[in-house]
Amino acid sequence: MSVPSWRSARKLFMELAPGLFAAALALPGCAADARYVIIGSARAPSTSGTVEASDEGGGSTKVAVHLDFLHPPSRLNENLKHFVVWFQPKTGSAVRAGGLKYDPAERTGDLTETSPFHEFVVKVTAERDSQPAAPSEYVVAMQEISID
Repeated sequence: MSVPSWRSARKLFMELAPGLFAAALALPGCAADARYVIIGSARAPSTSGTVEASDEGGGSTKVAVHLDFLHPPSRLNENLKHFVVWFQPKTGSAVRAGGLKYDPAERTGDLTETSPFHEFVVKVTAERDSQPAAPSEYVVAMQEISID
C-alpha cells in the first residue's frame, strides 16, 4: 500500500470540494449565513479550509476562518513569523482582522472576528510583524465573501 502524495491528495480534494461545499451548506442547524471552502494560493498549495460568515446586523459580518495543512510562515521566507487575516472591501484599503492562531504541531490556523463589510475578500498573509499596516505579498489563501 502506498501513501498518496500531496499532489494527488490536493487533486482529490479539488475534485471533491464542490460536493463537500454543497453538503456543508445543506447541514441543518448551521449558524452561518454562508460557508465557503478556501483553497491555498500558489504559495501554499496544500492549504485548505473553511470560512463561515454570518450577518451581525448594522452592516457587520462575523467571520470564522479555519485552515488546515498550513506550513510555518518561515517556509515562505525566513523573515516571516506570523499569519495575519485581512478583510479587503471591493473599494478601499484592507482592514487587519487579526493574527491567525497558528498551531504548528497540527498545522492549523483559526480566527474569528467581525468584519465591517458585507462584501469583501478574506485574505490570509504571512508577515514579518504581527501588526503590519498593510498585507504583504505573501498571500497564502483568500476567499470572496458576500452576505445578502
